[in-house]
Formats: sequence, structure tokens, C-alpha cells
Amino acid sequence: MRTVSFTGKSDHYLATTLENNGFFPDLVLGDLQRMYRIPAEYDQAKVEHLLRLAMIDVNDSLAQQQDTWQRAGFSTLAAVPAPIIGGKSALLVQYQRAVFALVTAMAFRQFATVTRREVGEHQAKESLQTEQLYRAESDQALRRLRGITTNITAELL
Repeated sequence: MRTVSFTGKSDHYLATTLENNGFFPDLVLGDLQRMYRIPAEYDQAKVEHLLRLAMIDVNDSLAQQQDTWQRAGFSTLAAVPAPIIGGKSALLVQYQRAVFALVTAMAFRQFATVTRREVGEHQAKESLQTEQLYRAESDQALRRLRGITTNITAELL
């Protein structure tokens, strides 16, 4: 028998882990659902697909930083020295934040396009703002992972 949690998802769904590239951590659908509340209408395959896409995008954004860490002798992000907050590496928390916020941005954008009634137009507008907020959150986490503590950077060309 499949049990359903307070998230509306089965225990099987919540326990599903998506394997990462070996350097960055594997991620669990249950963590994503509990922390970022992906619309319940999305089936598991859709959420897994969005999570994979976000992992790829974040990993690509951090490729240069990953290379720097690996050249310094760290084989995984978990091995990179970082402050511990609530028993967890701040770098691992920021990585999870970057990926989960990006997944949420993608999910909200797609969810709004499904509804076509007048109320759907309002949801679509709100979801564009929501998407932008989650993309900004993901970008902030990426900056922290790169060691940039400000939200604005200027570069001379």
C-alpha cells in the first residue's frame, strides 16, 4: 500500500533520489517538495525532468568553480571546507537552494500556461513574477557558491 504524506505525494515519490555528476550532491524529490512546494498537479516524471534540467544548468554554471575546487584537491562539494549551519555544509545548502529555486521557477512558468480562462491570465502574470523571484534566488545561491557575497557585480570591458 502506498501512503501519502502531507505534501500529497506518495512515500515512493518523496524517497526518489536523482543521481548527480559525482561532484555535486544527489538530490531527493521529497526535499524539493517539502521546501519549495512544486504544484501537486505535476506527476513524478515531470518533476524529475525539471529537476534534472535544473541540476544540469546549475552544474554548468558552476563548472569553472568545480574545476577550481577539484584542482585544490576536493573530490566532492561536501569535501570543500565551509561553515556548518544546522549540521549542514553551507555550500551544500546553497547548491540545493540554487537547484530547487530554479526547478520552482521552471515549474511555475509551465503551470501558468496550462490555464486559459481569465483567472489563468492573472495566474500567468503572477507566475512570471514568481518565476523571476525564484530565478533571482537561484542566482543568489550561485553567487554565494562562487564566493561572491554581493548581489551586484561590475566588470570593466
